[in-house]
Amino acid sequence: MMDYRLYVFDRSGHIRGVTMLTCESDEAAAAYATTQSDGRPMALWSVDREIRTFEAAPEPDAKGRRRR
Repeated sequence: MMDYRLYVFDRSGHIRGVTMLTCESDEAAAAYATTQSDGRPMALWSVDREIRTFEAAPEPDAKGRRRR
């Protein structure tokens, strides 16, 4: 088992939260992180290794549709 940190950022790049987790592999940690995505950018780390980044979802336009 390995320890991971999932950082959640606001749209200006400031850390807004961190979740500590323990998973069997990088792939399992990335799968868990995917379930936590709510459109904000995130980064998954293990000690000093960046495992994966998750881009922010596009901002909705005035009619609530996602921009591309």
